[in-house]
Amino acid sequence: MEHSAQPNPWMILPFGLLLTTIALAPLVFADWWHRHYPKVAYALGAVTLLYYLVGLKEYGRVVYTAMEYVSFIVLIGSLYVVSGGIHIQVKGEATPLENVIYLMIGAVMANLFGTTGASMLLIRPWLRMNRYRVTAHHVVFFIFIVSNVGGCLTPIGDPPLFLGYLQGIPFWWVAEHCWPMWCAGVVVLLATFYAVDYRNYLRAPKAVRSRLAEPHDVWRFEGLSNLFFLAVIRAPSSSTVRGSCAKP
Repeated sequence: MEHSAQPNPWMILPFGLLLTTIALAPLVFADWWHRHYPKVAYALGAVTLLYYLVGLKEYGRVVYTAMEYVSFIVLIGSLYVVSGGIHIQVKGEATPLENVIYLMIGAVMANLFGTTGASMLLIRPWLRMNRYRVTAHHVVFFIFIVSNVGGCLTPIGDPPLFLGYLQGIPFWWVAEHCWPMWCAGVVVLLATFYAVDYRNYLRAPKAVRSRLAEPHDVWRFEGLSNLFFLAVIRAPSSSTVRGSCAKP
């Protein structure tokens, strides 16, 4: 189906305004934003939707975009449910080096479980591992590495890549062509985290450092059968999803 009209470039403003409010509103008027942000999001989305339906009369494009959105939500929701069924129990304390290894594993897993799924799976053990000296930087770097940068190699890990995948970009294209940039970004973040965490480790009381030096960690995994469902989600992700969302 050939599109009869192209959208006016000014129609990017509702999206830009939404991003701006998401970034600034919690800082400027947090109470109001927490109560009314769904109304703001729906209102700005409605502006764009009405423009396509009433102004451009692009019903087919709206339906196609809705199918892409549903496919995306199904993928993210499935990974969220699967990862939520896997529980990692850990008893012990982590040194800075062990923390770096854990975050590196999390960055790789973000490409398999999605950033949301990997974060849900790994955040609780992460906090338990560092419970004797946890600070804000533990949470911040976890978000940077596992919840954001780590998942940039596959459509499962990064939502914009999934939308590109629906447009026909090969599943492994980004991983094949962009892995050096991914490695550089992750290594810089890990090195920065190690420097910050090592300083935190040195400031910890001697009793805590002595405890950290001993091999106390005990790991237990529950719900590993959910790995089967993860494979089921990944396996048909090419022809099934693209075929169901064939562009009009």
